[in-house]
Amino acid sequence: MNALKTSNRSETAAISSEALIGLGITIGALGLLGLMLGWAQHMRSVPDNAMFWLVLGGACVVLGVVIAAAARAKKGG
Repeated sequence: MNALKTSNRSETAAISSEALIGLGITIGALGLLGLMLGWAQHMRSVPDNAMFWLVLGGACVVLGVVIAAAARAKKGG
């Protein structure tokens, strides 16, 4: 029986730095859309929906910035 050859390749290199930066930017942009929707709901005096969208949008913006910054630091540029 042939033994399986194991690869010494690191699993951290599964996604490139450029792809992570793009993912971070996309999540951040969706967060900005959520913030704008929350602001619009606030202007329409719908506070429950406004708080939901503002919190969700803010969290997405922060998550997107963290992903993009971590990928940029990993890239070394």
